[in-house]
Amino acid sequence: MKKYLSILFIIGLLVFTGCESTKSSSLTKDISSKIEIEDEGAKLECVTDYDYEDLGYVIGSKYVVWADKDNKVTKVSSIEIIESNDSTKLDEFEEYLKTNHTTAQSYGGYTYNLNRENNRVTSEVTIDYSEFDTTKFAEDNKDVGKDETTLTLDSIEAKYVSLGAECKRK
Repeated sequence: MKKYLSILFIIGLLVFTGCESTKSSSLTKDISSKIEIEDEGAKLECVTDYDYEDLGYVIGSKYVVWADKDNKVTKVSSIEIIESNDSTKLDEFEEYLKTNHTTAQSYGGYTYNLNRENNRVTSEVTIDYSEFDTTKFAEDNKDVGKDETTLTLDSIEAKYVSLGAECKRK
C-alpha cells in the first residue's frame, strides 16, 4: 500500500525533474470534485488536487476506504486523473502508471484500469486487502515495516494527509 501511496508522491516529484513549462489555460481545476466512486458502506474519503498548470498539467484524485468493525482497512478504491495539453507529459505519466500498477498486481487483490482519452490519463485502482498479500509486499519493499502489513483507518488516513489529501470520515 505504501508503494501505491508513493505513486502520488513520485508523480509530484516528476514536476521538479526537468519537465519544461507549458502554459495552458484550458486545464480543469478541482478535478477531484468531478470524480465519482461508489462509496456505500465506506468509512473514509480523501481527495487531492494539484495545480501544476504552470508546468502544463493538473492532477486530481479521490480515495475511498472501507474498514471492518475494528477499523482494519478491507478495501481501497481510487481514481486519479492527470490532465495536460502536452501529449509528451501524458505519455510519461501513462508509462509510469502502467509499470507501477503491473508490479502491484503480483500481490493479488489489486485491480486497475488505465485509460487515456483526449487530454487525460485516468487510473482506477481497487485493492481488496482480503486477497492482497501484505506480508509478501512488506518483504519485497524494505521501506515497509512488518508492523505496516495491517492498515488501520487511522494509519491510512494519516498517510493520505501526509501526501496532501483532505480526508473526511463517513
